[in-house]
Amino acid sequence: MARPKSTRFTENALALAADEVPIFLLEISHALAEAPLRFVADAQDIVSNGQNYVSCGFSIKLPSDQDRTTPRAQLAIDTLGGDISAFLERTHGGRGAVLTLRQILRSVPDFIEDDITLDMRNVVVASPTVTADLGYDDVLNQPGTPYTFRPETAAGLF
Repeated sequence: MARPKSTRFTENALALAADEVPIFLLEISHALAEAPLRFVADAQDIVSNGQNYVSCGFSIKLPSDQDRTTPRAQLAIDTLGGDISAFLERTHGGRGAVLTLRQILRSVPDFIEDDITLDMRNVVVASPTVTADLGYDDVLNQPGTPYTFRPETAAGLF
């Protein structure tokens, strides 16, 4: 279900020369980590809903909206701060990490315009960036049982 957007966000999205550009907040959490990592794709740190987001360079390719595909996104984040590298070491390469991407306006940092939560997988650490695929397992198109009975393998059933 779509999240309602603020009037200011809608006006800036439709304007040819926007007064304010939406910024992305990134939160990476894991069961083995005490606190999630929080980053903002901006030149300054920001506090949103009581949480401090540290300025960090990252880029994200958002998932497509094609039929018959599961949503897949890609993340590339700088390792220059060192926090992400230590996080990946503590969490065994980030296996099982969950990423939440939020979009806000700097003028109204406590109002979340949009958010998406995806699982992190295929994490690759290559200096100076960490890349990861984001998405979900396509469990609806997987077989329901680990075995498939066919006439060649289970002749007695047929």
